Amino acid sequence: MAIANHGTKKNSTKKKQWARLLMGLTLGICTLGATYPDSAMSAALDRKMLNYMDSYGNVNLRNARHINLPNPFIVEGHLNLEQSQLTHLPQQVTVKGNLNLAYSKIIQLPLQLQVGGYINLAHSDIEYLNNGLRVAGDLSLMGTKLTELPPYLHVGGNLYLAQTAITELPKHLVVEGNIYLGGAPVKVIPEEVYIGGNIYR
Repeated sequence: MAIANHGTKKNSTKKKQWARLLMGLTLGICTLGATYPDSAMSAALDRKMLNYMDSYGNVNLRNARHINLPNPFIVEGHLNLEQSQLTHLPQQVTVKGNLNLAYSKIIQLPLQLQVGGYINLAHSDIEYLNNGLRVAGDLSLMGTKLTELPPYLHVGGNLYLAQTAITELPKHLVVEGNIYLGGAPVKVIPEEVYIGGNIYR
């Protein structure tokens, strides 16, 4: 009759957990604020961003100059990159709160970007937006050098275009709130545009 060695089985399970942890760190995978079965694993994963994250899962990288962010990069709260010197973000970014990139050097957004709140790109160096970009909250492009918006842009809140050189709105644009032009020289509004609120010049 075989006798099960429970102690050996537990040790084996523990080793597998640490192996998965080391593999994740090697690949640069970091889920901030996530809950893991082993608290030690969670602490090890969060340690990489410990100096920048609060107890609510918010990450503050304001004025950041040189920092290697993991890919995928998942933030349980808000991500603040205002006035940062970063020009690019990882290809896969998920922010469950707001994304603040105001006055930053960012020139393009990640190919796979999910944001649960607003995106603030005011006075940033953004050069273009991804086709089909979806923003759950407001989208601020105030003071940017953008000259056009991508087709199928979806904004769940308000769209702010003050101090931009945008002359027309794209086809299939959806803005569930208001559009604030703030002097932007928009002259063309296609019939395929849906605006839930009003346009303010």
